[in-house]
Amino acid sequence: MSHQHDVSIAVWKDEESESSVTIKELPKPLNWKILIQPNQVNMKTKGGLFLAPISKDNEEYLTAHGRIAAVGDLAYKDRDTGEAWKTLSPKVNDRVTYGKYAGQKIVINGVKFLLLNDDELTSIIPEGAKISAYLA
Repeated sequence: MSHQHDVSIAVWKDEESESSVTIKELPKPLNWKILIQPNQVNMKTKGGLFLAPISKDNEEYLTAHGRIAAVGDLAYKDRDTGEAWKTLSPKVNDRVTYGKYAGQKIVINGVKFLLLNDDELTSIIPEGAKISAYLA
């Protein structure tokens, strides 16, 4: 996944299709929704071999994480009072994890995104941390 850190000119790219979406083209999540670009799996190994499509599907399925593209106005606020939660709340460009079956899948200008509820995120991933599938 490629993106720029300046949110005002952020570009979200799909490396497989070579499509891109600017911040102006992203839908604004309503209420408690969060828009995430799922992690994109490298189809080529360090040695130059191309992975089979099933390997890509397994890696995407087993490593449910991505980067936040947009956050709804009511995300991380109390449903009754509208007050902000007193916990750490993810923001745009944070890397996060979520349940592997969570969210509504959407494609915007050829770029894949997920639309999730704010309570479907499970953690914020520190910058530089590498995530991979855990196969026991």
